[in-house]
Amino acid sequence: MEARITNFIKTRLAGDYQIWFIVFLLNIFGLLIQFSAKGKMFMGGPMVPILNIGKSIFLLAGSFALMSWISRQNYLKVAKYSNIFLIFSWILILIAFFFGENKGGASRWIDLGFISFMPSDMAKLCLTMSLAKIFSTRQADQSSYNIGVITVILIQIGITCFLVMLSNFSTAILIFLTSIVLMIFGRVPFKSIFLIMGIVGFIAGSVVTLGIGQRAATVKARLATYAQRTLSNTNGLKNLEDKDENYQLKRSWYAIATGALIPKGPGNSQYRFILSQAESDFVYAIILEEYGLIMGLAIPLLFLWFMWRGSSVIRYSGKPLGGLLSAGLTFSIVIQAFINMLVAVGAGPVTGQPMPMISAGGTSLLFTAISIGLILSISRDKEMETKDLKSVI
Repeated sequence: MEARITNFIKTRLAGDYQIWFIVFLLNIFGLLIQFSAKGKMFMGGPMVPILNIGKSIFLLAGSFALMSWISRQNYLKVAKYSNIFLIFSWILILIAFFFGENKGGASRWIDLGFISFMPSDMAKLCLTMSLAKIFSTRQADQSSYNIGVITVILIQIGITCFLVMLSNFSTAILIFLTSIVLMIFGRVPFKSIFLIMGIVGFIAGSVVTLGIGQRAATVKARLATYAQRTLSNTNGLKNLEDKDENYQLKRSWYAIATGALIPKGPGNSQYRFILSQAESDFVYAIILEEYGLIMGLAIPLLFLWFMWRGSSVIRYSGKPLGGLLSAGLTFSIVIQAFINMLVAVGAGPVTGQPMPMISAGGTSLLFTAISIGLILSISRDKEMETKDLKSVI
């Protein structure tokens, strides 16, 4: 029996075991907190909780199966078609924008009947692969970043961010932050990085100022609310109007204040019933309310551990593409997680970004699983090189 278990682990769980352990902990805890955070949905009848938890378990099992399969594949073959996938994601974003399902005031979903997904998540993954491929061939010579290469990089980042920000501004910011991290790791000259930052920043400012797309007005309102909250003389949220983002953020703060020091315990959250996005955007507030500061600190520490393991691949991967891709995907996941946590505690404007592996959401779970599967596949470089060395000896 023990031999079978060991053989199963070796054949199915390829790659860095520490990453597998972190991912397992985060996903299992995510399943528990989702079941609690969705409490208000369970008032529809006795079968609703059973169906809901069954769906969550099915999605979780599917994501682990997908991670396991991708971790055993050659990531170089996937990256080969990254440019094609990126252009395809642009087309899907436009289809979603003009013909997609409208949720939360924006058309960012494509409904296939059996599944709905956001192509912006696909674009984020594909852009990371495409940029990593460009940078991997120029690690030895910074002078190879001529005007033509910088133009290609700018076009890829600019088009992706522009299309995404038409309906999902926060995801566009996340994509841009990931691109900056990749450019730094890819040894792009800082002069070129600042140039790209300036141009993309101008595009973003124009979109908001001119009211282009479906989220410009919302972005303006959220930035104004955040500025009012942080720069004015108001006492936190006390004197701000009790509506929209302020309403949600107040409830998030109340949840944290009433449970951080004296946790209410699993399933005993009170504010899950009045926080409209308790299972996704404000899931961190529910974690602090039910599990207290200990778990509130454990979650970011687990993500930092994940970042360390994922980015450390760049040290021992024999292929520059592998190291850069792993670093980009890892930082994308971790940055998104910390954005979610900062929003819940009021340290940033409300964005609508779920916490990877913790928040509810099939699309997020799907593309996060693909990203982690690629990171695990890349982490096998060290193992493969060790085997090659032993064969030579």
